[in-house]
Amino acid sequence: MIENSVPKWQRELRAFLGIKSGIILEGNVYDEYPRFFYEGEEITFLDTDNLDQTILTLVDEATTALVYFDPVDGFYCYENTPEEQRAMLEPLFEGYNTNEVSKNHDCTICLMPSGKKKGCKGSPETEQYIWVSEIIRRAVTDGAGIPGKENIVFVLNFASRLDACNLRQAEANTMFLNLMAATTANQTSQLFCNSVIMVVDKYNDIPALVYLNNPNIRTVSVSVPDRSTRRIYLENLYGDLAPFQLLSREDNDAGKQFVAETEGMQLQEMKQILRLAYRRNITPENITLAFRLYKYGVLDNPWENLENDILVHIEGKLEERVKGQDEALKKVKAVVTRAVKGLSGLQHSGASHKPKGIMFFAGPTGVGKTETAKALAESIFGDENACIRFDMSEYRLEQSDQKLFGAPPGYVGYEGGGQLTNAVKTRPFSVILFDEIEKASPTILDKFLQILEDGRMTDNQGNTVYFGETVIIFTSNIGLTKEVVDPSDPYGTTRKRVPTIMIEDPKKEDSPEFRDRVTRQLTEGVKAYFNDLGRPELLNRLGDDNIVVFQFINKPDAESICKYKLKKICRAVEEEKGVHIITDDVMDTLYAKAVLERANGGRGVGNMLEREFLNPLAGYICTLPEMPGALRCKYNEEGILTFEVAG
Repeated sequence: MIENSVPKWQRELRAFLGIKSGIILEGNVYDEYPRFFYEGEEITFLDTDNLDQTILTLVDEATTALVYFDPVDGFYCYENTPEEQRAMLEPLFEGYNTNEVSKNHDCTICLMPSGKKKGCKGSPETEQYIWVSEIIRRAVTDGAGIPGKENIVFVLNFASRLDACNLRQAEANTMFLNLMAATTANQTSQLFCNSVIMVVDKYNDIPALVYLNNPNIRTVSVSVPDRSTRRIYLENLYGDLAPFQLLSREDNDAGKQFVAETEGMQLQEMKQILRLAYRRNITPENITLAFRLYKYGVLDNPWENLENDILVHIEGKLEERVKGQDEALKKVKAVVTRAVKGLSGLQHSGASHKPKGIMFFAGPTGVGKTETAKALAESIFGDENACIRFDMSEYRLEQSDQKLFGAPPGYVGYEGGGQLTNAVKTRPFSVILFDEIEKASPTILDKFLQILEDGRMTDNQGNTVYFGETVIIFTSNIGLTKEVVDPSDPYGTTRKRVPTIMIEDPKKEDSPEFRDRVTRQLTEGVKAYFNDLGRPELLNRLGDDNIVVFQFINKPDAESICKYKLKKICRAVEEEKGVHIITDDVMDTLYAKAVLERANGGRGVGNMLEREFLNPLAGYICTLPEMPGALRCKYNEEGILTFEVAG
């Protein structure tokens, strides 16, 4: 095996042990790691194990004593017998009260909390950690005098938690000053120095005084396993998992996909996926089923279970609920077709898990953008509630991203997680709607880069949330207005927004030329918005063809919407009040009024019906001593809507 097969952090740690007296090991420090046997130029894979055992393979055990400490177990080592373990550990504790505990085949020696070193101040529990740092400093600086060992290396596990062990500030400072002194002291050996390895989540968990401008400190980042490491792990599976060795072969399609899909995962997570597959009797060829179960908690895939006629069904559902947007719905159908047939994102890398569909709905208010998203959720997942809507006007502030993705540790709301990540964990198969995206803080847009590219996001608690089975939709009316200087302001400091394009004549149908102009105006507006914000990379991830333009509702569409909403009102009144409403005499007038409101979309038509029909109807019904079987409505000579009991 060539040396490049060994993870970089292990090669780096092996190179600098004995060169640097202080090493900060940060990053993926709670995983399993491949261990290798070094014999000259030959490198052989042994097994995967925890960090302790992996570091053990990187030192020369014949000449170097490797001693571990953590706040739970105290000092311990991995010599062959308890007698050898005691022989290594006991010279460290001269002058300190200790308690020996036999633990499996390892000898753990803890400082006695009840014993106090002469001259110590404060409680024994807190002084204990000062004693630990003194022992390490003395052993590193003066030599531990361990029989048969020339050098010593200390590994401090959970070093980032040491100052959280109920220490007062002065005691914590003393402890870290001792560790700093251990890494800066002159040592007699010219070829090998004693070392302290501090294992932390991130390097700045340790006070800066320890490593700042300290040439004796080296920071080594433990990364998640790369492709080569993941493949080596699969090649050496044994026992019940041995059949999954097949996934390591370059000519195995399922294996190639699995190795690519596990990018960014820990080896422990890979083992858990393989265990799931074993327990569920999933064969290596179908490992994606276990991978989906691990990511989403379900084996079945709603996308694969859709009926053959789903595309026809979706088209009919969209046209029923959204009027006059044929071109927009055609684009939406194309995106859904790719998703349903499993063809989304094939132009990207094999490791990419982009969402099933990404669309940006641009258009005037009230023309069906949100309604389209809800109709999609109902058609695909059978439930309109599968459309998870976020009103982005609630995320105007720069720190609003904490609401979506969770607050950092120590901040209010950390335990609750993020609204977006929680929603997707609960409903991994959904339509996610970000309504009026232009109203959100621009800093939030950066968070979408990883979601749109890789289809995943790590929340504030370190859990990975997957978006690969979602359809993501942004809506906006960007491009319909522009900001100009208010001409009424003599100083030219007041700015206001004015329309960039307006309906030419509400009473006439929009011409094809006008609708083409709307499409160009909105498309260019969306592009300009992202470019002006300095986010062209986000626009690139959206894709020009995924910008779906919704037109102003046309004259026939306004009439159709008016008819649909009026029928809905009358049906509700009849069901709740038992009154049948006859509207034949007022339809033409209401249609004419609806057409005048079409610049405000379907909501404008709805507001008109509320004002012109529903309010007068409610007022009239309230004056009746008892509910009649039917009411006829009509306009009088003054143009006022009136009602009469129908025979």
